[in-house]
Amino acid sequence: MDYIQGLDYLSGVWQLEGHAFVPNGTSRAIIVQIHGGEQHATTLILRINEGDVHYYLRDLVVVDVYDRWFRVNIIHEMDEETEMVFFDGVQKLVTEDCGPGDLFFKCGVYAAPPNVSYYLESRWRDIKIYKK
Repeated sequence: MDYIQGLDYLSGVWQLEGHAFVPNGTSRAIIVQIHGGEQHATTLILRINEGDVHYYLRDLVVVDVYDRWFRVNIIHEMDEETEMVFFDGVQKLVTEDCGPGDLFFKCGVYAAPPNVSYYLESRWRDIKIYKK
């Protein structure tokens, strides 16, 4: 895959790679997402909850990520309509996307009630976007 900047996210295979750090105390907040989708406002959300990462509010993706740097890779195969999530090089989730839309990656921290903590923080470094 080639490193790219500023291209439309409409077809092909797209990948977000980065290192994230979430301190203890941040809970029920979104730390990374693919925004946009035909059926919903997002096609992928990863949410921190008591140190564990969940796909939306449902599926457990990875446990015990507080207070350490971890590598995140999200691969979105547009033609196959699938998304794959890797933590520290290990595949943790494969899911269907929510259809085409005005798609883009977002990483950081986003309040997403219900019961989101009052302390919200995530740090990111070495962020790269690839397209194949």
